[in-house]
Amino acid sequence: MFIKYDEYELLELFQNEPVSIADDLDAGELIYLYEDAQKFKLILTMDVYKQICSIDITYNDNTVFSGEFNNVSSIRKIADDIMIIDIEREEKIRIKFSKQVGVELL
Repeated sequence: MFIKYDEYELLELFQNEPVSIADDLDAGELIYLYEDAQKFKLILTMDVYKQICSIDITYNDNTVFSGEFNNVSSIRKIADDIMIIDIEREEKIRIKFSKQVGVELL
């Protein structure tokens, strides 16, 4: 099993390419980074093959939210500025990118 995601959707949301933790994109260990105009940063780290991802939101380098999630089945974009993380095929996390980065646990 692995996390299903569309790399082009994540590229649109994060507005940059992922960085490989293992120096090999095929290893499936990736970091995506997004920073908004208010200095909030969203860091998505995922291990595609272990089905694990973590989300960190910081403001001026102070942690606002941090969470690690197991059994992630997919990550998908549902609107221009909203990403959903499915855990065991159920919507569990909603992340918004507009105005101010935010996370909602469903």
